[in-house]
Amino acid sequence: MAFAALGAAEILRCRPDHATAAALLADAVESIGDVADDASWCWPECRLRYANAVLAEVVIAAGALLNQPDWLARGLRMLTWLLAVETRRHHLSVTPVGGWSAGEPRPAFDQQPIEVAALADACATAFDVTGDPRWRSAVGRCIAWFMGANDVGVPLFDPVSFGGCDGLTATGRNENQGAESTLALLGTMQQAHRLAVAPAAPLPPSATGDAGPGD
Repeated sequence: MAFAALGAAEILRCRPDHATAAALLADAVESIGDVADDASWCWPECRLRYANAVLAEVVIAAGALLNQPDWLARGLRMLTWLLAVETRRHHLSVTPVGGWSAGEPRPAFDQQPIEVAALADACATAFDVTGDPRWRSAVGRCIAWFMGANDVGVPLFDPVSFGGCDGLTATGRNENQGAESTLALLGTMQQAHRLAVAPAAPLPPSATGDAGPGD
């Protein structure tokens, strides 16, 4: 439903009077729900799962397009928290394919490209709505993850095939280059290009460290 809501948001950007798209988008915000007043877990679910940032992006887009400032503030709060949780020192350390809850070990694997792509899209939307440069910088952090600024220091971008590898493991990368992973890479590249963001230099493996989320 969240991805359908993002489609509705695109319709509303072209046709602001499209009642069906507006209703779908509003219903999605209601389904996602509110977040608890808890700075340690500012998320509508008790566990992070798959392509998490899409939920925050829906709430941000709905707030902006439907003139609901409370929704906009909630979505930005969600995204701020998620970006902090999925950052270790100066690079992304995203939720693994099996999900993650507070108290579980970090970093965790396998990390999936779609999680980074969803984060890049949400941060780009937040930048479009607010103009806050920190969201533009966050898109740079996302493309840098593909180029090697990640927990293992290994690029997931293949400069020969121009494809994206399927996941980041504790020992390297999954060399398979499926459609979802390649589209995730390309989508993140498009956001970086649109916002004129240059990725940060990849971190050497020794720089990844063992700091906790948000450090």
